[in-house]
Amino acid sequence: MKIRPKKHIADAILIIAAAYIAVTAIVRPARTAKSVISAMELSARAVVPSLFAFVAAIGILSPALAVLFSKMKGAKRLFGVGAGGLTMMAAGLLSGFPTAAVTYSEMSRLGAIDESEGESLMPFCSGASAAFLIGAVGTGMFHDTSLGVRLFLCQTVSSLVLIFATRKRRAPSPPVMSKTEKTTPATAARAVADAGATMLGITAFIVFFTVVSDALSEGLRLPGILDGVLRGALEISGGLAALSRLGDAGRCLAGYAVGFSGISVFMQCHHASRGAAMKKYLGGKLIMSAATGTLFLMTEFFRATPVFFELFGSRATEAKNTVEFACVFSLIVAFCTIFCVFVWHKAPKARK
Repeated sequence: MKIRPKKHIADAILIIAAAYIAVTAIVRPARTAKSVISAMELSARAVVPSLFAFVAAIGILSPALAVLFSKMKGAKRLFGVGAGGLTMMAAGLLSGFPTAAVTYSEMSRLGAIDESEGESLMPFCSGASAAFLIGAVGTGMFHDTSLGVRLFLCQTVSSLVLIFATRKRRAPSPPVMSKTEKTTPATAARAVADAGATMLGITAFIVFFTVVSDALSEGLRLPGILDGVLRGALEISGGLAALSRLGDAGRCLAGYAVGFSGISVFMQCHHASRGAAMKKYLGGKLIMSAATGTLFLMTEFFRATPVFFELFGSRATEAKNTVEFACVFSLIVAFCTIFCVFVWHKAPKARK
C-alpha cells in the first residue's frame, strides 16, 4: 500500500485501525458477528425504510425540481445558490444524509451546479432526517418525542443560518442547466436502481463503523461520556444510543453529535458524490456541530427553567415536555438568529 507523503498521518491511522479491526474479527468472531447483526437490524428497521423511497423519488424528480427552482429568484438571492443548490438543499434538509450528496451528483451530471457551490453546501445540507431524529432518537432512544423534534428543528435552523451566513463566499451556478432531461421510464428505472445501490452502500458503512465503535469501546474501556463521544464521532446512531443511557449528560451532548453526524456519514456522502465537493466537509461539520449543539443546549436550559414558563402562563407550563413547546421555542430561536445575522450583513459601516 502506498502512503501519500502529505497525508501520511491520516493514512497511518487508517492502516492501524483497519489492522485492529481485522485482528478483532479473528480473535473475537462472536462479538464481531453480534455487532454486524445489530447494525444490519438498525439499518433495516430505521434507515432504509425512511430513506429508500425518498432517494428513488428525488432521483426521478430532481431535473424537474431544478427547473422549478430556477424560477425562484428570491430564494436563490437569499441563500446565494443556483437552482441546483436549492434542489440539493431541499433534498438534504427534508430527507437526511446522504440525500444531499446523491442530489449533488445528479445536479452535477445535469450541469445545474458546479463543484465549488456543492462543496460549500455539502456540510450544511447533510443532516439527519426528521423520521430518524423524532422516531428513532427521540421516541426510541431517549423516550422523549419533544427531544427529537427539538433536535431536528435546531439542526434545520443551524443549516439555514450557516448557508445564509456563507452566501457571499460562493458564486452560484448559472441558472440554465447545460443538459435537459425528461422523466421517462428509463430515467425512472435508473433512479430506482441507483437508490438501491445507495442503500447497500449506506448499510455497509453503518455496519463497518458499528464494528469499529464496538471494537474500540471494548478495547479502550472508556468512561461513559467519552465512550458516547467516541461512538458519536464514528457512527451517529450508535453514538446517540450510547448517549441516551447517560441521563442528562447524554442529552446535553446529543445536539453536538447530531450536528457532526459522524465519520460514517462522511464516508456515505463521499461515496454518493463520488468524492466530489467533499474538501470542506469535515471543517463545516465541526461548525455545524457547534451551532446545533449550542441551540439544542438552549432549548434544554429553558425547558428546565420554571421562570421561562411562568412568563407565558399556565398553558406553557402544561406544554413543558411536549412537542408544542419544542416547536414554539425553536421558532423563536430561529427568528432571533436569522434576524441577528440579517442585521450583521446589512450594517457593514456600523461595524467599522
